[in-house]
Amino acid sequence: MKVLFLLSLLSFTVCFSQNQDSIKLKIDYGVASEEFQDYLLMKNIDFYKVNISNKNLKGKTFKLVSKEYWNKELTKTDTIINLKNSPRRIEADTLSFNIITEKVSKDSLQLFVKFKGLFSTNKKYKTTEANSYSARDLSNGIETNFQLGKSFPLLVYTLPYKDPKYPGYLFYCELTKEGIPPEEWGDKFNLEHYIIFEMQFE
Repeated sequence: MKVLFLLSLLSFTVCFSQNQDSIKLKIDYGVASEEFQDYLLMKNIDFYKVNISNKNLKGKTFKLVSKEYWNKELTKTDTIINLKNSPRRIEADTLSFNIITEKVSKDSLQLFVKFKGLFSTNKKYKTTEANSYSARDLSNGIETNFQLGKSFPLLVYTLPYKDPKYPGYLFYCELTKEGIPPEEWGDKFNLEHYIIFEMQFE
């Protein structure tokens, strides 16, 4: 009986520890106004609302990193934000922010991120001249969980998959439906270019 009790207690402790470290992530696409959403679609602008929560989030830091892939190879990793390098800290048990991506010229992406109650930042990236890029949410709008201290993919700005069996068609949902890590998309889908945006909380 004592052994069973100790095993049950250990199991509870492990589960409780995992829950303590688990970050809830919810990403929603688009804006409330149908008319304005139509305008964004016409301009090929993607707008995402992100909400992250954990009761131990207050006082933590985070970093946002981009990883650029060209012709199936990781060519550049860049730190967009790192709160460890500033006096700012997360001030509550939730962190909400908006992400906007727009192709502002024939070969340039502009990323805009606004953290509510903290700050905003802009970043530009080189792209191909294709107009078929899209920012993809890997969770497909479903609440998911990640661990504190571990990096996780937030969004991917990517070209679509072109299936040689269906010339002229562009496939976007194909990229995320099988749960293939975005690091492998270049090989799997023969993508010329895409950018992964990752976050990590500590």
